[in-house]
Amino acid sequence: MTGKNELRPVLVNDKGKSIKGFFHRFVYKLANYHSETHVLVELEDGRLRYFEPFYVQFSDRKKNSDMSNNDKCEKSNNKKEETP
Repeated sequence: MTGKNELRPVLVNDKGKSIKGFFHRFVYKLANYHSETHVLVELEDGRLRYFEPFYVQFSDRKKNSDMSNNDKCEKSNNKKEETP
């Protein structure tokens, strides 16, 4: 059994209101012959709800002004090679 301490915290934008919760998993539903992705979130009051991924943000990431590793790699690959 997974405890709340092992789940990642998320913020959900629900009709303009920010709600705290815990990420459980991604859920893939087949609807009208195409797949839809939803996020199963446990709200602070214990209820489980599905949300579209666009409205869910993981809140345990460290926020900083440094570039991510992907940005650093991309910039270094774009440097012009100097020829002697």
